[in-house]
Amino acid sequence: MHNNETLIMLANGYHERGRLFSGGGTVFGEFVFVTAMSGYEEILTDPSYKGQIIVFTYPLMGNYGITKNDLQSKHINAEAIIIRENSHIFSNFQAKMSLSDFLQSENITGVERIDTRALTKQIRTKGAMQGAISSETLAPDDLKKQIELAGSISDINLYKLVVSDKIRVFEGTKENDTKLMAIDFGIKSNIIEDLKRYFNKIYLVPFDDNFDKHIGELDFDGVFISNGPGDPRIVERIDKYINDFVANKVPVIGICFGLQLVGRALGLDIIKLPFGHHGANHPVQYVDSGKVYISSQNHNYAISNKSIEKSDDWELVWKHLYDGTVSGIRHKHLPINAVQFHPEAAPGPHDVNHLVFSDFYKTVKEAK
Repeated sequence: MHNNETLIMLANGYHERGRLFSGGGTVFGEFVFVTAMSGYEEILTDPSYKGQIIVFTYPLMGNYGITKNDLQSKHINAEAIIIRENSHIFSNFQAKMSLSDFLQSENITGVERIDTRALTKQIRTKGAMQGAISSETLAPDDLKKQIELAGSISDINLYKLVVSDKIRVFEGTKENDTKLMAIDFGIKSNIIEDLKRYFNKIYLVPFDDNFDKHIGELDFDGVFISNGPGDPRIVERIDKYINDFVANKVPVIGICFGLQLVGRALGLDIIKLPFGHHGANHPVQYVDSGKVYISSQNHNYAISNKSIEKSDDWELVWKHLYDGTVSGIRHKHLPINAVQFHPEAAPGPHDVNHLVFSDFYKTVKEAK
C-alpha cells in the first residue's frame, strides 16, 4: 500500500492533497465525476473514458474486488481515479484481485482521502475541466503551470488510442441473416454481446487510415457507429462515409459518440455540456409512449436541442429528464436512429436494453 502524498489540481487552481493507493508520477486529463455506486470494473475499462480522470461520488470503492468477468475492453482506459476511500478488504466469490492490484497491474494512478464532495461541486459549478494528479510536483503553483502547458483532450482524436487495427468478425443469432458493420471508435464489449442477440453477423471495423480497404469487400445490411472517447467535432472523414451510406439507402444506427457523429454528418449541431452525464441513474423519456426509463450514461457532448427543433428531417425520440437534453433521435424519412445513453448497461440498469436494440434491428430489417 502506498503512503505517498499526492496533489490533485483543476485548471482553475482548486486543489486538494490525498494519498496514493496505486500508480504514481504525474497524470493529466479531464476531470469528470461519476455517480454510479458500483460498476467500477466496467467504468475503468470503458474506452469512452480515455483521457479522463474519474472522480467517484460514492465514498467507498473496491469492496467487491475485480472479477475480470465484466471488462469492457482489454485494458484500463481511464487515466486515473479519485475516491474518498479505497476498501482494502474485498468480498466476492468471483473476485480475482483487489481494485488497487488491478490498477497497479497497469500502473494507473489511484488517489484516496480526497473530499470528493467538494471536488464534485467544483466540477458541477465550473464545468468539466483539465487538471492533474501528481506525486512528484507538490507545489500548487508549479503543477498549475504544468496543466496550462499540457493542452486539452479536445485537441486529440482519442479514439485512435483505443481501437484495434484489424477487422474482427462476431457470429450472432441464427434466427435471421442480417449482417451489420460496426464502425469502431472504442466499442464496449457488452455492446457487441447485445448486437449478437439481434444480428446474424457483426463486422467490427476500426475507423483508421485503412478504412476504405477494410470495408471494400464487406457485405452488410446496416451500419452501426459505436461509442468512443473525445470530442466528436474534430473527427475527420466520417461525415463523407455516413453520407455515402445514406445515399445508398443503408440504415445507420449508433450509440453515444455514434449519435453525435451521425447528427453532425447530417446537419445537426454538437454542443459540449457543462459537466456531462456520467452515471447509472439518469431518467430518460421515450417520447413515443411517454414512459420514463432509467439509463446509464457517459458523455460530455450532445446534439443541440435547437438544431433538432429547427430541423424538418429529425425528431426527438428520447429526452433526458435531468436537463432536457437530447437522448435519442430518429430521421423522419431515412432509416436512421441513434441514442445518447448506453442501453447495454455496463454498468447500470437494463430498463432500455431490449427496446433500443429491437428498434435498431427493426430499422435494419425493414430497410433490407
